[in-house]
Amino acid sequence: MNLYDRLVRFFRPLIRFFFPVRVFGLPETLSEEGLIVCPNHISFFDPLFLAILLPRNLTFMGKEELFSRPIIGKWVKECGVIPLSRNGGDAAKLRQAVRELKNGKILSIFPQGTRCRYPLCEEDFKAGVGMMASLAGVRILPVGIYAKNFKVRPFRKTYLYFGEPENFCADENLGKKEQALQITSRLYERIAELEERARLEAK
Repeated sequence: MNLYDRLVRFFRPLIRFFFPVRVFGLPETLSEEGLIVCPNHISFFDPLFLAILLPRNLTFMGKEELFSRPIIGKWVKECGVIPLSRNGGDAAKLRQAVRELKNGKILSIFPQGTRCRYPLCEEDFKAGVGMMASLAGVRILPVGIYAKNFKVRPFRKTYLYFGEPENFCADENLGKKEQALQITSRLYERIAELEERARLEAK
């Protein structure tokens, strides 16, 4: 059993006890092909929610600052997290992510790039996820996450609404950059719809 599996086994009962999660549309199985899991990002706990819920191991992309932190840095390295810089210049890491996807891995990417504790805004969505989906030719699993006031708190419900894995195709007559932007825009619309469903479940 690798470190990822051990951490999931350890944290699953703790997370479920302290953070009651309501889940809708969770896929029972996922095919062995590459896939990008894309939720909106409201808390530090979002990756843990995904890891304990989804039936296959995830490869996360995270800010490189995590790698220098005690304990957490060791964990993210051993769990295969792909580091990303806030200052850009991550072409090599993006190519690595595309290779992982083509090899059948599941990547979890927060298209907003950082935690956003306010209603979804399309301007926050980064085109990198659209570029990866286009280059790797994989589907995207959108997820909407919602908690009251966009703050995840112990013993308060958090709502996760899963969509279906989708091919977010772009106009083939567009250039790669424009295709990535188009895919990202369509992904935003889908996640916004799922977040709204999660929000309605919270009422």
